[in-house]
Formats: sequence, C-alpha cells, structure tokens
Amino acid sequence: MPRQQRAVRSREAIVRAAAHVVDRYGLKGATLSRVSGEAGLSKGAVYFHFADKDALATALEQESQRALDGLAAARGRPSGPAMASLVETTRELVGLLSRDVVVRAGFQVSCDRAEGGVPTLRRRLVTLLLRQLEDARRDGSLAPGVAIEDLVATVLTVTIGVQILSREPGAAQNVPRALEYFWQGAPALGTDGRVRAEHEGGSGGTC
Repeated sequence: MPRQQRAVRSREAIVRAAAHVVDRYGLKGATLSRVSGEAGLSKGAVYFHFADKDALATALEQESQRALDGLAAARGRPSGPAMASLVETTRELVGLLSRDVVVRAGFQVSCDRAEGGVPTLRRRLVTLLLRQLEDARRDGSLAPGVAIEDLVATVLTVTIGVQILSREPGAAQNVPRALEYFWQGAPALGTDGRVRAEHEGGSGGTC
C-alpha cells in the first residue's frame, strides 16, 4: 500500500478512535493514550498526525461541521414546503447523531469547548433552522401564530437529548423514533396538516 494511502487510513482510524473515546469519556477524559489504545496505534503515530489533543478535537469538530454544512446545502433550495424541509433536516441530523460516532463526538467537543457559552456547532444549527423557518413563514407552510424562536429552542432541546441518548445501546434504532413522536404530536405547527403528512409519507430511511 502506498505511504500516502497508509497515512490517510491511519489518520481516519485515529479520528474515529478519538470519537469513540470522546463519546465514552467526554473531551476532558479523552487522553491521547486512550485514543492510541482505541486505534491500536502508538502514541507516536497519533502525534505524527495531531500535535496535541486540541488539534484532534478540532478535527472532530470540523467533521461534524462538514456534516451540518452538507445538510444545509441539501436543504438550501427545497422543492416543496419549507416546513417539510425542516422536518426532514431534523430527521437527517438525528440519524447522523444516532449512528455516526464521529459526528456525535464533534458536537460533544463543541459543547465541551464552549465552557458555558454557546457551542459553535449549535450556533450553526440555529442559523440553519431559523432560515428554514423564515422560509416556511414566507411560503405559508408554518402555521400562523407559531413563534419561530420558540420552535427553534424546542428543536434544539430534542437534538441535545438525541446527542445524549445516542450513547446508549440500540440508539440507532430507538432514538429516531423519539423525534417521530415529537413531530406526530405537533401537526398544528404546519398548515394543512403538512407536518403530519410528511411523517405519513415516509422519512427517506432515517427512522
């Protein structure tokens, strides 16, 4: 195997190992010794790719940021009601958080680094949700009288709960169902039953 390809695979293995360690112990407990042990590589191999734990944490956060940006790009020009697009965005995000340890760990790193402030990834998620809800207000798919800021706060609460619950065994199957229960109980958020109709029409394999 060419040296460059080995280096890429080694880096990917270290990032994934770090994600598992962060998922288990949090950023504070994610020592490079634990990461190297999880990856099955020497500490020297870890240091070859990452100067310190902070650099490794940045890599995890960047992976999650790319995933979130991918969701934003995919939903940038909805072909249907914007409210339905918002629901699908939350489904895709919950799916990522429940089954992809790297994305989940990146969100955890972002929270741990915030030290009581607003995590960077959460700010980006809020921006995405606000844009979609403003589009829903304009196209009439958000019911009149629904406070956008309150709905964003509610969706964020569900997302944070998913991030926590996804560490439990069987989360990949069970956690997405929790989101569906939420949307099933909130048909009044969309006009003409569009939130409920989107649920009944299927979720694109995310639940």
